[in-house]
Amino acid sequence: MLLKTRRNHNIAILIIFLILSLILDQKSKAWSASVKESLLSGTDQDVIDEVMDNLPFFDRAFNLLSGVSIVNDNLLSITASDLTPYLCRQSGLFPSVDTDLTLQETGSPQVQEFVLLASYKDDDSARDRVERHIYLYTTKKRRTFATWLQRSGRYLDTIKAILKENELPADLVYLPLIESGYSMDARSSAHAVGPWQFIQSTGESYGLKTDYWRDERQDPIKSTVAAARYLKDMYKQFGSWSLALAAYNAGEGKVRRALRKSRSDNYWRIIRTRYLKQETRNYVSKFIAAGIIASDPEKYGFTDIDYHEPLKFEEAEINSPVSLSFIARCTDSTVKTIRGLNPELKRWCTPPDLETYRVRVPEGTGERFSECFNNATPEERMPKIPYIIKKGDTLWDLAKSFHFTRKELYALNKGINPKRLRPGSIIYLPPTNGTYVTETRPKTPYIIKKGDTLWEIAKRLRITRKELYALNKDINPERLRPGSIIYLPLKR
Repeated sequence: MLLKTRRNHNIAILIIFLILSLILDQKSKAWSASVKESLLSGTDQDVIDEVMDNLPFFDRAFNLLSGVSIVNDNLLSITASDLTPYLCRQSGLFPSVDTDLTLQETGSPQVQEFVLLASYKDDDSARDRVERHIYLYTTKKRRTFATWLQRSGRYLDTIKAILKENELPADLVYLPLIESGYSMDARSSAHAVGPWQFIQSTGESYGLKTDYWRDERQDPIKSTVAAARYLKDMYKQFGSWSLALAAYNAGEGKVRRALRKSRSDNYWRIIRTRYLKQETRNYVSKFIAAGIIASDPEKYGFTDIDYHEPLKFEEAEINSPVSLSFIARCTDSTVKTIRGLNPELKRWCTPPDLETYRVRVPEGTGERFSECFNNATPEERMPKIPYIIKKGDTLWDLAKSFHFTRKELYALNKGINPKRLRPGSIIYLPPTNGTYVTETRPKTPYIIKKGDTLWEIAKRLRITRKELYALNKDINPERLRPGSIIYLPLKR
């Protein structure tokens, strides 16, 4: 983390070295005075040169600073994170303040990436851990890792753009590799969901909605925006990317306890203790290993990866709920395609309790869908199947028989009173998976409307007249009276 201005940067460092002059021995006092003089009369490079001449005292200085309580912790962590990357790059030595996963400018001056190798190559234990995971991903888990790489092709560009917008290191794009293998519907035993594996409470605190109709933790864009905010908060709190990642995995409370008990703020030193769980002790090395392989897969033998096509779509705003099958028809695509573009949707339609909703449609179909939506009736947007109540029917029994929930029944039948279901009255049943409800019985009733013909019904519902005749043995296509009932096939 860099200070906003050179003036604030120098003031912060000056404060620290003034404190050092009170607590170090005579030689280090002379050094801090020399640094002070350099700060007032020279450049930042003068300071660095002075520091390099006194590395032993600098290391001791950071040890002492970790116990100083009269200085603002944020100021210390910011200044330390400014100084220690210089030491890492110029000396390869690691003082007591955590220097792993430091940042370096690459390419565009506004784009920062991890120097993955710099985070572990000078620490034998860290190097062993990373190399062990590289070996694992390229041998026993090779096929699994290849699948992760394939999936990543769909999301890499989108996630990188969000990370760049949030001024975060681009290599964080590889974190979903070890979290979910880039699977939008990944679920853990701890009930974490989606590519970034948010538990519900954390997701909601970062703006991700989870209810009966949707789970935004499964959305690649919304969840990435939330993950970017979360990771940024963790880095601000701990001043170290390795500790930030550990907190992302274990929770900030557990990492703070580990810092306190171990009396160290160096991730690689902390994980040599048992103050963090095994999963968290392996987490950063797994991430580094995955990132190293994914950034140069051919080097590690992944030469035939068939990456998925990058995610491309258009968005359209709607002011009433629509079924996925309606969206698919309007865009000349499939329900599977629409589900893939809108993985947050858990049911057969967009959330009916929202006044507006932005739905994703295949690239190039946004205008066509909007026109189709505006010209459609509410019944066409939300196709529903009439069901004639029989004696003894209850909403619970109907929901169980047709494999959906009472909540879906209430959404389609506003004002329905479950205690007053009269035999012969009609309620509406929802489609499932974009087609029609699945139940044990092979047919469902349909009430003939004025102007209906078998040909039009078959065309509208994408079934054949042969199927209609099979379910309606005595039907006369020339005598379809409005209000009469025919039966439609239930498609699986």
